[in-house]
Amino acid sequence: MLPMPERNEEAATGIKTLPWVSLAVFALYLLIFLTYQNGEQKKQLELANWYQQSGLFQLEWENYISWLRISGDVAKAERLEKARADKDTLTVFQAMAFDPSFERENRLRGDQYWDVDQRMRWEETRKEFRKRAYELPSVRFGLNPQAPRPSTYLTFHFLHESIWHWLIGLLVLLPFAWATEGSIGARRMPLMWLGSGVIAGLAYIALVPSGYQPLIGATPVVSAAIGMYLGLFAIKKINFLYFHPKQKAWKTIALPAAIMAPIWFALPVYEYLGGSPAANVWVAQVAGLLAGAALIQLARQADVAGVEMEQSQEEEDSGERQLRQNLTSGWASMSAMSFTEAEEAFNKVIAVYPGHFNALTGLYHIHKLKPEDEKFNKTALALLKAHADGEGELRQQLTLYRDYLRRVGADVELPVEVNIQVMMCFTQLGDLREAEQVATRIMDSRAKHPLLPKALANLSKAFANFQNGGKAGHFAALAEQVKQQMQASQA
Repeated sequence: MLPMPERNEEAATGIKTLPWVSLAVFALYLLIFLTYQNGEQKKQLELANWYQQSGLFQLEWENYISWLRISGDVAKAERLEKARADKDTLTVFQAMAFDPSFERENRLRGDQYWDVDQRMRWEETRKEFRKRAYELPSVRFGLNPQAPRPSTYLTFHFLHESIWHWLIGLLVLLPFAWATEGSIGARRMPLMWLGSGVIAGLAYIALVPSGYQPLIGATPVVSAAIGMYLGLFAIKKINFLYFHPKQKAWKTIALPAAIMAPIWFALPVYEYLGGSPAANVWVAQVAGLLAGAALIQLARQADVAGVEMEQSQEEEDSGERQLRQNLTSGWASMSAMSFTEAEEAFNKVIAVYPGHFNALTGLYHIHKLKPEDEKFNKTALALLKAHADGEGELRQQLTLYRDYLRRVGADVELPVEVNIQVMMCFTQLGDLREAEQVATRIMDSRAKHPLLPKALANLSKAFANFQNGGKAGHFAALAEQVKQQMQASQA
């Protein structure tokens, strides 16, 4: 089951809507792992053997174990002593050789336990070790908490510890990538990808300063992609694509987007079980999750600002500027309790745009102060049959519908066009119980309207998405029946 982008069903299922940017990035990750990182573990083992044979291990071992015990890290000292007894060369090497705190300790107090020749040999050997270590991809391009380089904030997620490390990241990303990239666009996705990686890296450096194993792997930016998904949809219902085994066909079902969120926990669980040598990788993953959710909100604000700029230009060219001024004046007068001036401003809009939702809403709030006046009833009916654009206006229209019924009585007989508009609002918002009640009221009145078959068909489809086959079939039959009756009456 995959969440789909916020587009109509036909446009959202085409091959062009697949998350090609996300898939291309992971293909690049794999290419880097199979080429540039090829044999890195072997190179690490070779460096570990050099570390022993060069005499650097013998110079540092006893000092390191003592330093750990003095510093209070007895558990680590005992773990490394056991690893050495078990001839686990790589574990001992990774813990000792890359610890910058211990290296600084040696530079400050090495003279207390080395003679002059030993100290000089240690300095020379350490210099050679850094040169050899820098040839390892994870050291060169990984994010080291104690020695971060600016470029590594962009490069750390291009490296992976193993093929499993890469595969887990890909499998966790896939359920979210289609809906996320399909909604924000292929151009914006790589910018979000890199930006969230930088933020996750900064948080990791700030919160894990004592670590020294380089942070590598795509799990923080995969977390960011999940954060973008949750920031976009949250608990909003979106379409999910799934394969129906009995019908042997792809179907869609509307579900809250957030039901996919628990998949994120696969990332910290995998890292905890040994996915990365870096300490507390979950910090970067949580930071990536929050960064993705925050960045997507900034992108939305940028979209709104861009739309407003475009609208501003259009208003200058088409006379829309006057519309905005009247609306602004109307609502400002409402706030100042100057209802006469507000009514005049809204009526100016209605004179040019008779079904303008915003202006009708303002007039409704003015006229409801005198519900016995015929103006109130006329404005309310015009508002309830007006076209509502977007979820916000749909919900506002239904709120005012309920308010109107409370004022005039729930048994009031509404025009068929009002009932159809209300039914379609309920259907679009997923309130199918109330949509069904309105539909029943329309059918009982035997009213006819050109949009009635379409409204009934939409309600049937909504019930089908919620796996209610009985009601879906009932309203589909009603839609066909009304359509045939209208065709017969026209003939």
